[in-house]
Amino acid sequence: MKAAMPLRRKKAAMLRTRKNLPEDLILEILLRLPVKSLVRFRCVSKRWLFLISDPHFAKSHFDRASEHTQRLLLSTPLRFGSLETDAPLWDGSAVRELFFPFKQEGRAFKIVGSCNGLVCVSLSQNEGFYIWNPSTGSRRKLPDPPETPPDREIRVHGFGYDSSAEDYKVVLGLFPSYEGRVFSSKRNSWKTIEDFFFDFNDSAGIFCNGTLHWEVLLEDYTETIAAFDLAEEEFWEVPMPQQYDDHHEEIIFYSLMNLGGRLCLTCRWCYSSTHFEIWVMQEYGVQESWAPMFEVRHSDLINCRCSLIPLCFPRAEKLEAIYMGKELIRTDHDGAILERFMLSSDIASCEAAVFFESLLSPN
Repeated sequence: MKAAMPLRRKKAAMLRTRKNLPEDLILEILLRLPVKSLVRFRCVSKRWLFLISDPHFAKSHFDRASEHTQRLLLSTPLRFGSLETDAPLWDGSAVRELFFPFKQEGRAFKIVGSCNGLVCVSLSQNEGFYIWNPSTGSRRKLPDPPETPPDREIRVHGFGYDSSAEDYKVVLGLFPSYEGRVFSSKRNSWKTIEDFFFDFNDSAGIFCNGTLHWEVLLEDYTETIAAFDLAEEEFWEVPMPQQYDDHHEEIIFYSLMNLGGRLCLTCRWCYSSTHFEIWVMQEYGVQESWAPMFEVRHSDLINCRCSLIPLCFPRAEKLEAIYMGKELIRTDHDGAILERFMLSSDIASCEAAVFFESLLSPN
């Protein structure tokens, strides 16, 4: 009993100190803390729960953060996991399983996109869409989009943020009708648009610079980048590197990605090439600004005919990528593989997305 007294006194002293601090100072301290700590501190008191749960606090915290903590969201068809981008990959022990509140028995789900710490997820057959914050667990079920006619299918999807209207949007493309659906979180409704004129691959849009991007095939069988401006809700073309225009028959184009806020693509020179190349658009929308940024030697990998999807740079001069949808790898700047971890050994591939820890709410 006596041993417990100092602990009680200490707790009482802490409570008195907290009560004596001006609220402005408490707020300033909280704004400087990482998301992981703030999620725990919601349990300190009702007042702190109110402060930390305030949407204005969440936005201020996100806007003020000089460096957002990056995490990888790993998804197999039936479960989610989270991994710090610079955690060791040796045995997978750093992967933390995440509870997805809308998980349904026997229903697979896929990642539509990630933005500002929020992740858009759809159930199999695109029968349900959700916006979810993996850091806080808050979530929102979206109203169902207009029914897809039986002779059409949803071939493309994307998720991003229109900063001019402070509005999160989900974009779907239906084929062969070349028709689209756009969901506005602000209006909480879907609308139909008629100008999906490109021949899209079945893929998720890459959000960068207020715009969603997809690789598309033109009538002459060359590839380009279709860009959908979320503010204007209009399409335009982002130019491919000049080298691709000059040698498109010799270059195999694989994937688009947002790396550090810049649009990037992965490609390689035919099947005889010994490495993947990652190109970055240094000035958005300017063809001449495309430049090679990184190489990964795929002679180290299992099957050189498969794809490499770059994810992030967890540390200076290191690249993290997912390969073949099965394996997570980390390379040095020279392209040599430093670490690798098998994500999935079954037929179903693993999806991955980068998300920032944030307190922002999907509601």
